[in-house]
Amino acid sequence: MELYVKAGPDGESIGDCPFAHFVRAVIHAKGLECKVIPRTKDNKPDWLVNDYDGKMPCLKNGDTIVTESSTIVNYLENSFTDVQVECDQDQSVLHLTQGFFPAFAAFMKKEEYDQKLWNCLNEELGKLDRHMETSGGPFLCKMFPTLADLNLGPKLYHLKITLAHFYPNKVNQMLPPRVKAYMEEVLACPPIAECSYPAEHVIAGWTAARK
Repeated sequence: MELYVKAGPDGESIGDCPFAHFVRAVIHAKGLECKVIPRTKDNKPDWLVNDYDGKMPCLKNGDTIVTESSTIVNYLENSFTDVQVECDQDQSVLHLTQGFFPAFAAFMKKEEYDQKLWNCLNEELGKLDRHMETSGGPFLCKMFPTLADLNLGPKLYHLKITLAHFYPNKVNQMLPPRVKAYMEEVLACPPIAECSYPAEHVIAGWTAARK
């Protein structure tokens, strides 16, 4: 298998895409062999550009080619069943947390602190905080990480790095205690930690996106 992902600032290392991070974490959790191939917008293979609009992450397994992180993960779960990452509660938790990244991206793309955008992000963090109060474990659904954690973890990785970089004087007041505790737990689990990329890549990506 080959996984095409966004390249880092040097054009060769793995870039700061949380959706590719999610796919790589699932591959890691399932114990699958996969060659990760970073690509810039200028050196994507012709078949990826012409037939799949250049979308990454893109998984190529023989003649099977799949784009979109959620579709790739569904393919992996259905094709490699020895280790199942998803549990019964994952879909309801994924629904609960689906608003987090859009709210985070809207807030972080604004160069100046925007109270209205922060309130929207804080509302999403509140949902996570309340869920963790009743989750019964250190992770979203169980005592061990499942699909929902591997989906949310890479996005929280971006949150942790960017808040500390762009709002160092406010970061301790911004995160509810249960969210902070969960974030440290999920970012330390091997599928997330061992598929992470340097914080500098995250900072560079969001610096370019801020306006």
